[in-house]
Amino acid sequence: MKSTRSHIKQAAIRTSLLVAFASAFVSGPASAQWYVGAGAGAAQAKLSSNGAVQGNDSHEASGKIFGGYQFTPNWGIEGQYVYLGKYDFSTAGGSGSYKPESWGLAATGTIPLSNNFYLMGKLGAAFNRLSDSNLGGDNKTDVLAGVGVGYNFNANWGIRAEYENFGKIIKNNNGGDIKGENWAVSVKYSF
Repeated sequence: MKSTRSHIKQAAIRTSLLVAFASAFVSGPASAQWYVGAGAGAAQAKLSSNGAVQGNDSHEASGKIFGGYQFTPNWGIEGQYVYLGKYDFSTAGGSGSYKPESWGLAATGTIPLSNNFYLMGKLGAAFNRLSDSNLGGDNKTDVLAGVGVGYNFNANWGIRAEYENFGKIIKNNNGGDIKGENWAVSVKYSF
């Protein structure tokens, strides 16, 4: 039986693909533009328990910065950095902490709605790593999938809420994987 996290990840990937596919059939004015943004939210980077290592499943404060280029109203590309918080773990020999983070690059699909609202999806690669960690382990590249909704106040300023799944942050040598996800609200400036 698949876990809830696995179902959420699969739903995010499917929704991203659906938004990207649907945006190909929605037309709008051709206006390419650059944008930047920053946001905060609640992240989870759960360490799977394997008997030797026990992690917590708390949600921690996250922060993100991003920038991108919107080729058309429907298609774009976006790069981002997301800090996923600080988490504690325990072993038979003691305890420690880890700070996961992710750099990402993704294609974006946008479906403009009425009254300046839009739906968005993203699909790309997450380049994940731990900093200040007592766990060790390697960096990990995995699928980045996200979905969200946004609102443009005017031609320059907007806000968006989104869910992102970063896949595995690391596959720990002790057998414990860390999987990351983030719910965030961000402010976006287009120029």
